[in-house]
Amino acid sequence: MSLARLAMRIAAARCLRGATLAEVRVYDSAIAPIDQTIAEERQPILIVTTDDHGMEVTGRDLFHGNASCDLVIEAAIAARVEVAGEESVITIPHTDEGMELALDLMEHQVMAALTRERSQWSRVWMKLVPRISRRLSRRGASVEKGVRFAARQIVLTCDLIEAPTDGAEIAEGTAWADLLGVMEGDTDLAPIAQMLRSEIEGTPLADWRRAANMLGIHLETANAIGLGPMLDLSEDPQTLEEIEITSHPDPAIVNHHTSLARIADA
Repeated sequence: MSLARLAMRIAAARCLRGATLAEVRVYDSAIAPIDQTIAEERQPILIVTTDDHGMEVTGRDLFHGNASCDLVIEAAIAARVEVAGEESVITIPHTDEGMELALDLMEHQVMAALTRERSQWSRVWMKLVPRISRRLSRRGASVEKGVRFAARQIVLTCDLIEAPTDGAEIAEGTAWADLLGVMEGDTDLAPIAQMLRSEIEGTPLADWRRAANMLGIHLETANAIGLGPMLDLSEDPQTLEEIEITSHPDPAIVNHHTSLARIADA
């Protein structure tokens, strides 16, 4: 399920680029605190991370089940913002009211970018996340290095699709095929796409071995419950289906078979 979390976060960060007041200032899993980052950046920014991640597990199957993950998007602003209108540029001042207005606008833009098919990345994100069960928004504000800023933390609890079971090529038309196709077209993400494809497809396996992996069971157990191939019976007695007699060196035996055939005809 960690691959699904990784894929969802990458897709979210990519589809938010250029879609909000933050423009291309969208960071994937920035380690530095947002107050430090905004103090250095000053312009509107978005930081995309993933938080709580859980899945209902059956038996030892740790890869498949109903999984959900919190996608956390932090928005911050520390300066006035200029928004291009249809006929003019609108300036949002660096005041308490202005910063809250800008954050409200950014939050709306984030929601629209994730749930409207405006790009290949938004389409991929929606296929990776079939359902959002909760939306939470928290406000924040502070002063860092003399810079006053306002922030907003958006938390989306997302259901995730499962990663394919390793041992077979990724089927065309699936969310994972779409994801890797878009990533391979991105210079920065192409090496990660290659790594993901190798990890998912792995070494080709027979269908019954892939099924055993999905269930998290021993190969012997898979064979015992009928998933595996039949046991080797090459040394067991074979069922007699047909005998063909072409000739026999003893005329008495041949005459005996001929007499039995005449009796059967009579």
